[in-house]
This record gives sequence, structure tokens and C-alpha cells, in this order.
Amino acid sequence: MKKSTMKPWKKVGERYQYKGWRSLMQKDFILPDDKKASYDIFENANFVCIAAFTEDQEAILVRQFRPGPEMNLTSFPEGYIDPGEAMELAARRELLEETGFEAGEVVHLKTIRGAYTTEAKICMLAFNCKKVSAQNLDTDEFIDVRLMPLVDFRQYIRQPEEEEFTTIDCAYLALDYLANL
Repeated sequence: MKKSTMKPWKKVGERYQYKGWRSLMQKDFILPDDKKASYDIFENANFVCIAAFTEDQEAILVRQFRPGPEMNLTSFPEGYIDPGEAMELAARRELLEETGFEAGEVVHLKTIRGAYTTEAKICMLAFNCKKVSAQNLDTDEFIDVRLMPLVDFRQYIRQPEEEEFTTIDCAYLALDYLANL
């Protein structure tokens, strides 16, 4: 890749607009054209998304109500990385807590960053997963676990009208990885 010749942005200030479980920060920059601009940034912790598959090559999916869109959405298991916790351990812990499945092998696929947030979505692949326990959910989690054969899962994520699957990025990364094993 060719070296960038873009003039850098210069941060000249930041302040919290709201500070809570998720915080809203306003950051001020001097732009490359020397104008000043402010941006609202969501401050949040990093989290893992676990594209999980059983030994029988079934996708392990979770379905739960999400307050933002006020609807039930389907995804791979996801969860925050605890302070000081390694991403692989977070992936194994979240998978077990949300689904009762223990990961066989775990691979880091990619870290994805957003434009207006401090959080990183860390896409992990867990395969050869086995059911070993019941779910161990937080008090505000109500999760329905669904298994879907790999051939059906591939079709499911291709459907253009399928808006309720929220972890499509991790799905394609995982399928690409599995295809090249």
C-alpha cells in the first residue's frame, strides 16, 4: 500500500456529554484544511463476537430482545472483555455463559473498529464446540439458543430481507476461514 500523504488531524479538546455504562464524549479537532470540527463519540469497552460451530458443523446462534431497535435479533454470542482478560478467554467464557457450549478451538479472525466509537469488535471463531452445561445468564439476559446446520446458515445469511442477523461481518470471516482449513 502506498504511503499516505494526507495531512493529519489534530485533537484540541474532549469532554464528556454523558458518562455512564456507555458514555458520550465530544472530541474537537483541527482538520487538514485548518477548520475546527466537533464529533460525538460513543465510549465503550471492547467486546468479542464468537462465530461458533458445533462438532456437527451447526452454527450456534443466540436470539434476544435488543432495546435499541426494540425487537428480537439473532446473532452469534457476544460479550464484553473483562479488564485484564485475554480475548480468547473472554470468547470462551461468553460462549459458555450464553449458550452452555464449550469451545474446542478458538481463533482470532479480525478486530473491527467503528468510525464514531472507541470500542473494538473482536471477531473470534470457535469450532468443535460441545454442549457441556446450561446457560449461566446475567439477570437482564434472556437468550434463546438456536442451532442451524451450516448449509442452512449459509443460505440464511444471504437472504437480503433477513435484517435481524446482526453479526454478518463475523459470519463471513468465519466461513472464509473454515473454507480454507
